[in-house]
Amino acid sequence: MTRPAALLATALVVLTLPLAGRGAAEDRAKDPERYKAKLIGVPFIYYSPETKLAFGGGGVFNFRAGRHKEESRTSTVWAYASYNLARQFNVLVRPEIYLRSNDIYLQANIRWERSPQLFFGVGNDRPAAAEESFTPKILTIQLAAKHRIFRSLFAGLQYDFESLAMEKVEPGGVLDTARLVASEGGVYSGFGFSLNWDTRDAVLFPRQGVFAELTADSYGTLMASDASYSSLRLDVRKYVTVGPDRVLALQVYLHSTGGDVPFDRLALLGGESLMRGYYKGRFRDKGLIVLQGEYRQFVTERIGFAGFAGLADVFPGFRDFEVRRLKYSLGGGLRYVVNARDGTAVRLDVAWGQASFGVYLTAKEAF
Repeated sequence: MTRPAALLATALVVLTLPLAGRGAAEDRAKDPERYKAKLIGVPFIYYSPETKLAFGGGGVFNFRAGRHKEESRTSTVWAYASYNLARQFNVLVRPEIYLRSNDIYLQANIRWERSPQLFFGVGNDRPAAAEESFTPKILTIQLAAKHRIFRSLFAGLQYDFESLAMEKVEPGGVLDTARLVASEGGVYSGFGFSLNWDTRDAVLFPRQGVFAELTADSYGTLMASDASYSSLRLDVRKYVTVGPDRVLALQVYLHSTGGDVPFDRLALLGGESLMRGYYKGRFRDKGLIVLQGEYRQFVTERIGFAGFAGLADVFPGFRDFEVRRLKYSLGGGLRYVVNARDGTAVRLDVAWGQASFGVYLTAKEAF
């Protein structure tokens, strides 16, 4: 997770600790206020040798749209911005909005950042010693709109845009000499469609139901893209209530790309959602398969814990996939609910992989 988001999550916990005695029962007792919009916003400031003095702010806005709020799902807008004296910055705005009694779903992901990252090469056997750093400046704009077509089935269209400027690479490194797609930057633009089946009982913290999503995107010169490639994703999640305040969450995730895929748009293993314990992009290739499971339990209305495990690997094509190469992830963490009414939570996870380790402080569940 990025440092600004981690500090934002920390601040959300600290500023909402006085609310820990207020429960859902109290929210229900104040019925006129039950579905009132809630905004939690905080500033932050920090210092590290890498970033120097840094400062910013952000928060989360929860609301229910429409007149029949008791029937509407919770809409959310996440946002934060930070800047430091090393001229690094990160700005994120991510709205997820449900309209017309959940028949319409609108989503956007807008990010502008300049921050150092690590690259280990392409393939499922890249050693940690292959690590090299690079500094990109990236503007990403992703827009999606979906409409219910039958019961729990949704269909929609989406647009994806990225402007990538490579400001710094390691001399003599792979990004400097191998001439990978996008190693010198570029503009990538594409359209796609999606199909969703969604029977979850809630969005932010589901306790039962199924979420399945198939997305397909195409990028090319007709969309003013510097590279022509395609992307196909399948994300299937199952939530099972196994006791009071106890949930078992399962996920199967597939990502396949084809064509001249930019190196930063390949299927990436690792990060705060897919195979925690690995740096995001520690392994990357044209294909990825992930199997994950997580047990979640609350011990009070606002405090809970989770244990999780996963298996995954990347590969150039599905016929190159080998079970013996699967990589594992194990870990656990704590949960703190900052908005008991809607289930908005922050999480602290610690995870291990094969010769790797990660700590994640962020908002929302991994899946």
